[in-house]
Amino acid sequence: MGYLLGIDLGTSSVRATLVAPEGDVVEIAARQYPISIPRSDWAEQDPELWWQSTCEAIKEVMHKSGTAPKGIRALGLSGQMHGLTLLDEAGKPIRPAVIWADKRSQEECREIRGLVDEKRLYSITGMPIATGFFGVSLFWMKRHEPTAYDNVRIALLPKDYIRYRLTGEFATDATDGSGTLIFDVRKRNWSQEIITSLGLRDDLLPEVLESSEIAGVVSKVAAEETGLAPGTLVAAGGGDQAMGAIGAGIMDQGIVGSVLGTGGQMITSIQEPVFDPKQRIHTMCHAKEDAWLLMGAILAGGLSLRWFKENLGGVESLAGDMCGISPYELLSMESEKVEPGCNGLVFLPYLAGERTPHMNPKARGCFVGLTLSHTKAHMARAVMEGVTFAMKDCLCIFQDLGVPIKSIVCSGGGAKSPVWRQIQADVYGTRLAMLSNDEHSSYGAALIAGVASGVYEDVLELRNKQVSNEHIIHPIEKNRPVYEKQYSVFRSLYPALEGAFEMLG
Repeated sequence: MGYLLGIDLGTSSVRATLVAPEGDVVEIAARQYPISIPRSDWAEQDPELWWQSTCEAIKEVMHKSGTAPKGIRALGLSGQMHGLTLLDEAGKPIRPAVIWADKRSQEECREIRGLVDEKRLYSITGMPIATGFFGVSLFWMKRHEPTAYDNVRIALLPKDYIRYRLTGEFATDATDGSGTLIFDVRKRNWSQEIITSLGLRDDLLPEVLESSEIAGVVSKVAAEETGLAPGTLVAAGGGDQAMGAIGAGIMDQGIVGSVLGTGGQMITSIQEPVFDPKQRIHTMCHAKEDAWLLMGAILAGGLSLRWFKENLGGVESLAGDMCGISPYELLSMESEKVEPGCNGLVFLPYLAGERTPHMNPKARGCFVGLTLSHTKAHMARAVMEGVTFAMKDCLCIFQDLGVPIKSIVCSGGGAKSPVWRQIQADVYGTRLAMLSNDEHSSYGAALIAGVASGVYEDVLELRNKQVSNEHIIHPIEKNRPVYEKQYSVFRSLYPALEGAFEMLG
């Protein structure tokens, strides 16, 4: 029948996952690439480097598994959401891609609020106005780089650029489109009303497909560069959150995913669109045509611990290199020795501003409560706890909206740390399931390719293809009152510091 290939174009790396028709992961390969920060608040990446890295990952996964080109039946795509990639008439990138972490468009966000009624925009798009979104970045381009804007042939989301290089076809899908701020999540298509209100060109926008539709086939040119067979089916795929939800089995209402990657997402499937009156969360299309996703997002989840490791974890990095141990594992081991609550030390993980629930690009990260008794281990654990408190903010909004929460599945880099998993269970106050497969987004993209190519009848059949729960983490009862008190302190700090964040700019 042939293998299925999932490609996930993440923020820091691309991952290629080969999956057997039975649902077993056969092989994984990855390539990393950097984020460019040419100016303060800017965040960009090179689309050509995305493509080169994707080609290398595909070749490696085929080589390591011994898979012939024709041994792959179909492939699907997943990718970082919200980013903007502009191509000219020749299909070449006009400039570096603006990714989700970019904050240059703060003034444009204010202007958009004057052009479109904010409540009306949210009721259509399910998105609060925020920097880094495709539509906002396109609005910025129109104002600040008009020559480039005028020369644009097509505007694509990141993973759609990879699909274009594979197939030569321009398209997006409903899950990724719904993260752009110019998309109607109920109609699952571009919002002409919002596009017109912002004065944007609708001729720049690609066709919208559903995730399990065939978007094209691998071209001869792409086959030479990737090692894939010409004519291999390519599914539309989706944004990394929707594909991650598929890969983690989040398809039925009541199952919640706690995802700690570079950022952090709390995500669940819903049967009808739900909109938060306070506009603190995102409502998006799911990979199923009759389902949607409710998502709270924080900007610096694993990124907060990476910042700590890179700036304060020099000893752990050196020791890890000498002993062949991840510095993150060493930091986790040190953190495990610290009592829950870190002796009154609290960390606000707003190192890149914040989305849920504050929607404030000017928010700052900080430690509050430092004393002479605190050590680096206390600070490392406080980072983990602070990120988890921010994730709980998202979970509390779900509860406020009456969304059922039956179980929580944890995934991402944060789920690899035993101490961080336990912190999540204790802070959320419920048991966590950890899946044995942690390649959720690329795995979900491979499964979607299976639906598109007829291996599976429909998305619902994928319930039976999920990798079973490997670990169940139960909350430790004696830790819960400690974290309830600490969370109350955490919740009080943003309102107290908001004015200071504004003055700091």
